[in-house]
Amino acid sequence: MYLVPIRGDRNVFFHRGTIGLVGPAIERLLVRAPVIGGAAAMTFGHVILARDRETFFSTWNHERVHVDQYQRWGLLFVPLYLGASLWLKLTKKDPYWDNPFEVQARRLGDGLDY
Repeated sequence: MYLVPIRGDRNVFFHRGTIGLVGPAIERLLVRAPVIGGAAAMTFGHVILARDRETFFSTWNHERVHVDQYQRWGLLFVPLYLGASLWLKLTKKDPYWDNPFEVQARRLGDGLDY
């Protein structure tokens, strides 16, 4: 598995306070994310990784909520997110769909207008 993009379009772009990264290596990473079917996009701080440019823009509102969550929780965000997913899995709930961070991103992302 290559993490350095070798072929295909690679883009870094800026959109409303976020940095978008797309390219073959990003897509390979997201396809392997521990979510059924992989992830379309993923956020780390103000950086949004997406399978391609179109996916970046179609998921941006949802991912922007995660940017806000990172700002609110700081370095605790990742352990809190993973801890919530683990707890949900142990209690026989869906670790992604029932995760309160994802629930909030779906709820708020629909009405976002940054």
